[in-house]
Amino acid sequence: MNMGLAPRPANEDLRAQTVVKTGLIDAPNPDLFQIYCDLARDITGFETATFSLYDGEMKCSIAEAGSDDFVPGTKSERSEFNVCAYVLLDTEPLLMADMKKDPTWKDHPVLKDMEQGPGYAGFPVINSENFALGTLCMLNPSGPKGLNDEQIIQIKKISSSIAHMLDLQIQQKELTSQRMLEALSHFQKVENTFGLDDFKVYISLCSELGVSIKDAEGIIKVGLAEVDDAGQVQMTEAGRKLQFDMNLQQKAMKRIKMDGNEADALLDELFAEID
Repeated sequence: MNMGLAPRPANEDLRAQTVVKTGLIDAPNPDLFQIYCDLARDITGFETATFSLYDGEMKCSIAEAGSDDFVPGTKSERSEFNVCAYVLLDTEPLLMADMKKDPTWKDHPVLKDMEQGPGYAGFPVINSENFALGTLCMLNPSGPKGLNDEQIIQIKKISSSIAHMLDLQIQQKELTSQRMLEALSHFQKVENTFGLDDFKVYISLCSELGVSIKDAEGIIKVGLAEVDDAGQVQMTEAGRKLQFDMNLQQKAMKRIKMDGNEADALLDELFAEID
């Protein structure tokens, strides 16, 4: 079946750019949003509740309640038959107690063999910049189901809470990038020949990640690190003082403490933004 695309909001370019800034398209992190889906399902009595984001081309499902086979990060095209994609077009929810009776969606291919349609409720997730970044959609496949006024008010509040979480995600990423830029500038004042590789080694030590003696040669040479009796690279007093001056205290760095490839991926992402 050849399908056309769902219509896009008027502010689509900026809206999609903001979605990408959340970092959740490639790293969904469903744990942040699972509680909102659980609450929406409990409040409405619908069988499933799903929170999704929409970049320029795809719908990306982030978290869901009521499905045993849900996979976070699952992507699907924003086609003309993707009902939730239309929720982005309005500030008010799209509500259908019985989709088979809705003049717009009664002929949806999925509904053609059904005697009665499912209940559907889709709420836009609109952030502080008035961009509909995603949707909180509820479906009742077993039959018709509607929402009362109080339930609508409660789900709107949940949608607003999700939007606030998305704004915080963006702010945290921007703050981290800004802090890294400022720290790099401070770091290069110690030795103007230092490059990003030296900085990466130093940040790894700040995060209590192991580094090799060979990689740490530069910062060892200027006294920021040393090799202990066990042959491990450790921060010196001068290195810890620089860490304090750079506002990268150990407590803050531990919030992003990771191991192995995951840590390397985080650092590479930060340095890509610096470049």
